[in-house]
Amino acid sequence: MIKITKNEILTMLRGLGNEKRKQMYIKNGAGENTYGVLLGELRKLAGKLGTNHELALELWQSGNTEAQWLACMMFDVKKLTLDEIRSMVSQLTYSDIIDKFIGEVVGGHKDADILAKEWSESGKDNLGRAGWNLIVHKVSGGKLTNDVLEELLTTIKAELQTATPGKQWAMNHALCGIGIRYPQFTERCITLGEALGVYKDLKVSKGCTSAYAPNWITAVVKKRKK
Repeated sequence: MIKITKNEILTMLRGLGNEKRKQMYIKNGAGENTYGVLLGELRKLAGKLGTNHELALELWQSGNTEAQWLACMMFDVKKLTLDEIRSMVSQLTYSDIIDKFIGEVVGGHKDADILAKEWSESGKDNLGRAGWNLIVHKVSGGKLTNDVLEELLTTIKAELQTATPGKQWAMNHALCGIGIRYPQFTERCITLGEALGVYKDLKVSKGCTSAYAPNWITAVVKKRKK
């Protein structure tokens, strides 16, 4: 682990930034405190810095998009308290950072189940997305019981169409994850996705998989069978 200060890292990040990329990040929801650094560069830097919880907290508190992204790869999740995580997520609005923080950090926290229940029921879009991202994390582990999966599908059926945008995206991800990870639910998830019709008309770039659940599930299952 190399010795370096928060300000030195911010200076480094600023130098790696790109104005065009910055505007793209902002268009996608990042705040003005953004430099436009390639994610590959952030991963390289994180590899050199290693786990450094105290420095990660300083970077997070800077409010800079890239610094927070970098911090996600440096936190020691065991040192974060439940209230710290609640506070950190409540302030997030950029979906990419929410997803990164949940995937890299919170998913491995001992109280992740508490937060998943709490946030997934929230009316706030950022918390709803965070809570359902935690559920996606659990779904992907492949160890949920049929009863738990039944409850999730009941909630998805009732709430997916009317959920706020960020929460809807994560809920849909959970629906697809269940259909992909649990073969006994594949056909049911495809049928439910067809009935709900969420993202059916979403335009998809060439070579990318559609977010429409029937297409997403079918594409991944087919690929895995090859």
